[in-house]
Amino acid sequence: MSSISSPLHPTVALPISFAGQRLRGRNFKGQDLTGADFSGADIRGANFTNAVLQGANFTGAKAGVQKRWVVGQFVVSFVLSLISNFIAVYTNAIFVAALLTSDGFKQSIYPGLAVLIVNAVVIYAIARQGFTSKAMATIAFAIAVAIAIATATAIATAIVGVVPLATAIAGAMAIVGAIAVIVAVPIAVAVAGAFTVAGAIAVAIAGAFTVAGAGRVVGAVAGAVLLLSLYVAWRVSKEDERFVLARSIGVALGAIGGTSFRGADLTNAKFSQAILKSTNFNHTKRKQTCLTHTCWKDAKKLDRARVGDSILSNSAVRKLLVSGNGINQSYIRANLREANLNGAKLNGANLKWADLSGATLQQTDLQNANLAETLALRTHFTGAFLTGACLEAWNIDSTTYLEDVDCQFVYLLEDQQERRPSSGYFSPGEFTKLFQEVLSTIDLIFRNGVDWKAFVAAFQTVQGDNEDTELTIQSIENKGDGVVVVRVNAPPEADKA
Repeated sequence: MSSISSPLHPTVALPISFAGQRLRGRNFKGQDLTGADFSGADIRGANFTNAVLQGANFTGAKAGVQKRWVVGQFVVSFVLSLISNFIAVYTNAIFVAALLTSDGFKQSIYPGLAVLIVNAVVIYAIARQGFTSKAMATIAFAIAVAIAIATATAIATAIVGVVPLATAIAGAMAIVGAIAVIVAVPIAVAVAGAFTVAGAIAVAIAGAFTVAGAGRVVGAVAGAVLLLSLYVAWRVSKEDERFVLARSIGVALGAIGGTSFRGADLTNAKFSQAILKSTNFNHTKRKQTCLTHTCWKDAKKLDRARVGDSILSNSAVRKLLVSGNGINQSYIRANLREANLNGAKLNGANLKWADLSGATLQQTDLQNANLAETLALRTHFTGAFLTGACLEAWNIDSTTYLEDVDCQFVYLLEDQQERRPSSGYFSPGEFTKLFQEVLSTIDLIFRNGVDWKAFVAAFQTVQGDNEDTELTIQSIENKGDGVVVVRVNAPPEADKA
């Protein structure tokens, strides 16, 4: 931080400004850059590991990797794709040629069919189920069947079993290679080129065999692998959960040499309109990256950044933080802890069981939203619009900010039941006053009646475990249809959870 002073004024700290500067590869590791201005700066390859960047402004900044790293990633990805495809097709070429020239093949076509079936199953399983345990189980079953067929026809079990297994593994490597190219260097032509070259080499190898059938079979395998690779790359670009493993590997490779915010404190930092491809927000071994109230509005290519297990790892949450538009969307059980949702549009959104603890939703439109059983401790709703929202059993306390909430009426039960007020509308400030008073009570809602013997025993246990907290039953309401609400008085500072 720089500062100025004069006889008439005390020393005043000024934020450091790097606005519009070229900062490629600069090392800011561990520095205190609170409030620094990096707007419009080129920070590709810069290192902000463990830096303090509270309130820093990265609006319009360009993060990611420098050009020399882009070229390196392309070369590595291309070679990886080439080698893995070469291995996959070459093993098939050797085995198919051996079958076509063996005496065993003349007596039975089943071993050859077994190989083709295993290849077909591998391709089908990956295409339909991705890199999941279910897909691996399908592939293992196909290999077991192939081994059984081979044994029954007196062909070497080791040859039929091991080669298809190697093919399956190599095929998986080929897909990962394709994803690395797609994610790290998004040039579709390069992907197609890699597999076209691999296929050409495979056909050339097949031509070396004297039997023409081998060439046709291997050519078919090469074409199938090419189509499969392009398909998987496309599904990864759509963030298909079945290919999350391949995507994680690709994103990790793409972030090597990119801008690093690992372990940095980005509290209240702003990344609006920043380009964040190949940027690393992952944790270090000793320190977590702090993303409290970080603004991601209109950030670009955040889906290609390495975000670890933060709230950004959920694609739906990430899209909401970037676009600010969650109208009528579902965020059931979503982790929005300490998120910056100021001004977001969440009209009609389903936030049931979502964790909004510590989040800021100032001026956020939550009209007709479902906040049933939402965790909202230390959450800022200042100036939010809550008309028509469902607040059934939402978890708030004295640290929840409800100042200046704009609300005409709410529902205390789902499906627009138990309207408050029962008729008319809240007058200005009435909602805030009402729910500040509610903070001293806990509503226990039972939908299928109450086992009173069990309830009394449980209530006495809770009283015993919280001897320093005064707990009393304020009221019991029968809402009909088996719904019973037991309202318990508790101090605002009580641990209501």
